[in-house]
Amino acid sequence: MRSILVDTGAIVGLLRPSDRHHDRVERFFTSLSPRDGLLTTWPVITECGFIMRRQEEPFWSWLLESKIEVADFTLEDVAAMREWRARYDDREVDFADASLVWLGQTRRTNLIATTDFDDLEVYRLKNGKRFINLIERP
Repeated sequence: MRSILVDTGAIVGLLRPSDRHHDRVERFFTSLSPRDGLLTTWPVITECGFIMRRQEEPFWSWLLESKIEVADFTLEDVAAMREWRARYDDREVDFADASLVWLGQTRRTNLIATTDFDDLEVYRLKNGKRFINLIERP
């Protein structure tokens, strides 16, 4: 079983046919095996809810019907996110990205579905591993 982190752009790209990444994101989601586990965090879900606020029904339906696991975290985990984030002072790292890096570290996975190609190619897990994006770059 593969554990795959899912970022905001992948969810929005799937749900919005007009999104410039829609075809690539849809190919990713249709290529999944029933054994693949999808993981995300509440900051990602919150970001999606905001972006999809004018198209909230597809978002709500997908969230409730998908098999995605939304991971909880504690304030101790937020401290770990902050510590990791300090390594990237030269970049604008949003909370959703920091939470996904934390989740990758916690669940020992570097597989991710994102349309944020540039940032996730720079970020590293504590062990130095790069993220492997399962959505093809444009």
